[in-house]
Amino acid sequence: MDGSLIGNLAGAGYFLLFQVFGCVLSFNILKKEPGTARLLLGSVFGSLLAGWMPALFSMVMGFNKASHIAALLVTASVIAVFCFASRNRLKNQKNISSNVKSKAGNAGRVKKDIKQVIHEYGYLLIVLPVFIFFTLMMLSHTIPYDQYGNIHAGQATNGDMNMHLAFISSIAEQGKFPPEYSLLPGTKLSYPFLCETNSSSIYLWGSSLRFAYMFPMFFAVLQVMYGVLVLAKEMLRSRVKAVIAWFFFFFNGGFGIWYFVDGIRADKFVFSRIFTEFYHTPTNFSDENLRWSNIIVDMLLPQRATLFGWAVLLPALYILYRAISLKDRKHFIVAAVMAGGLPLIHTHSFLAMAFVCAMWLVCSASSFKYNINKKGINRVSTWLFAGFLLLMCSLDIARLETETEENVYFVIALAGIACIGIICLYMAFKGLKNSETRGTVINWAILLGIVLVLALPQLFNWTFQQAQGEQFTRGYFNWANQDDLYVFFYIKNIGIVLILAVMALFFSKIINYFIILPVFAIWFVAELIVFQPNVYDNNKLLYIAYLFMCMGAASYLADAVKMARSRAAGAVLSCTVLFLGSISAILTMYREYISDYQLYSKDSIAMCRYIEENTEPEDIILTDTRYNNEVAALTGRNIVCGSGTFLYFHGLQYYGQEAAVSEMFQNPWNTELFSQYNVKYIYVSNSERNNYNIISDDIFLENAELVHQEGDVCLYRCK
Repeated sequence: MDGSLIGNLAGAGYFLLFQVFGCVLSFNILKKEPGTARLLLGSVFGSLLAGWMPALFSMVMGFNKASHIAALLVTASVIAVFCFASRNRLKNQKNISSNVKSKAGNAGRVKKDIKQVIHEYGYLLIVLPVFIFFTLMMLSHTIPYDQYGNIHAGQATNGDMNMHLAFISSIAEQGKFPPEYSLLPGTKLSYPFLCETNSSSIYLWGSSLRFAYMFPMFFAVLQVMYGVLVLAKEMLRSRVKAVIAWFFFFFNGGFGIWYFVDGIRADKFVFSRIFTEFYHTPTNFSDENLRWSNIIVDMLLPQRATLFGWAVLLPALYILYRAISLKDRKHFIVAAVMAGGLPLIHTHSFLAMAFVCAMWLVCSASSFKYNINKKGINRVSTWLFAGFLLLMCSLDIARLETETEENVYFVIALAGIACIGIICLYMAFKGLKNSETRGTVINWAILLGIVLVLALPQLFNWTFQQAQGEQFTRGYFNWANQDDLYVFFYIKNIGIVLILAVMALFFSKIINYFIILPVFAIWFVAELIVFQPNVYDNNKLLYIAYLFMCMGAASYLADAVKMARSRAAGAVLSCTVLFLGSISAILTMYREYISDYQLYSKDSIAMCRYIEENTEPEDIILTDTRYNNEVAALTGRNIVCGSGTFLYFHGLQYYGQEAAVSEMFQNPWNTELFSQYNVKYIYVSNSERNNYNIISDDIFLENAELVHQEGDVCLYRCK
């Protein structure tokens, strides 16, 4: 749990070696890409290798140092052979000149190169302030100790982080692979666990749990931030537009601030409560139907699967867009491998990738990559928007007037997906007949084949098994909205970005359908189907559609500023729009920055140290089912049953174990249950005493012995 400096260095070194391997691959394979893009993709390749290679070897050898060393050696050997072959091929293709240049000439060339780099990539520095903010949030929100020895967390990390810590520590401590739930022993871990194993690998080498949790996240958040910027620049062909789109995406927040400004007249403290109450912010306040959570503090900071999934998805979209533009098969193959590795990292990212691919196939196999039409006649985008809005508003009226069964929405969504599939097939066959697009369609077929080969084993062995419950994949229209009209709900939640994106559809002279079509496809499906018990998680699909929406809005805003009568007018317009688009997010981010909640007490932490040092990793410990369970999170040990907050939303049947926990605490002389669940230790703190009305700890002494005590926390060993 505490680790050591040597352990931190060893774990970081192991992870960084894979980063180096990834960069070597990127710089050798993607020679057509600019240096910054190759560095980004190299880092992503390294993260994929660090997750997948140890996992593959652990399937056979168990999750231990031996499997990790084998993974490292095999990866290094394969890359070395690949680089040697590439070098020989390069020598055969090029004649190396040996002209000697003067020192002055070299200095001048270096100076010129530096200026070119600053001019070309200086705009990327916009990422640094937000990355620094994220780093400060990580340091203050990820199990930091206070002056008394208690562990704290922030508002966003107070919940899910407990689950992630339990997965990370149990995988490293117990060594079972594929892993099982330490929160429900004997149950295969169906959660996309490769977003956790990168930290488990670091923890395995003796690092602290805090360091192991945070270190790979720093790389992932940079990959996401640079991924958005590089993708937006490539699609918008403008650094300025890319920066605006990046700003819109990460500082997402609608018009929720209005409720607090307007509420001051009735309650002068309404504004101050943004910074004091739990989820009472302009982007996440259910009482006012504000549900468009900020991406930085509500998605990337607490939700590791989303963070690591987007870290692969966004660069994969970039390389796929480049593949289409360059008509390069190598790029298609790289994108396919990246997409194929997604299901066990983040299933929603894999699903989003599928919808984007379907729409980009339609675009690349047809003739409307760009539609230039000054009169706006026969523009596909306007008809799409009109039809989409009519359908959604009609469904919303029906929802308010009548009780519509979930199956109706599910059938409508399936019909739409079928139409998308038919259009894709039609465009593919049509593209094969055209000599200009035949090669592109063949490349798409190769991509599909690679993705299926890589993804299907993951989907059948984990994803589909988890999704068999009735609470998964069901029809549910407008699931985020409580009681607002459809259009009003999204205007107040998404705000100025939505307004600008709609204006772009009608008034932009150039329409990039690679941007437009994914928005409609993803939004249509995600508005009618929820793919998990927690409907809130559908946001993880909508945010990818929102990214494309940000690109359209940014392009329109930049063009509008150019057309302003004066620079002053353009500056006022841009500042006003950026302020309206970000003020809700900025207040939310500051609220998260100052949030502070105690997660574990110093006595419970001391007891966890004792458990870690004096029990076996596979031992099962009886605790209550609270979400902030320090035994599961900090020691990696199994508990009889974890919190339903986590288990229910994973589609697990845990009710029997939950009832057994209550019975064992209230009737500890019932030894049959202890034997049935193989309980070795009983953990008793004030939480257990209060939750199960335990008047005296003496009731445990008949069939167990007290082996350790830290303050009010006791550990009993079953006889």
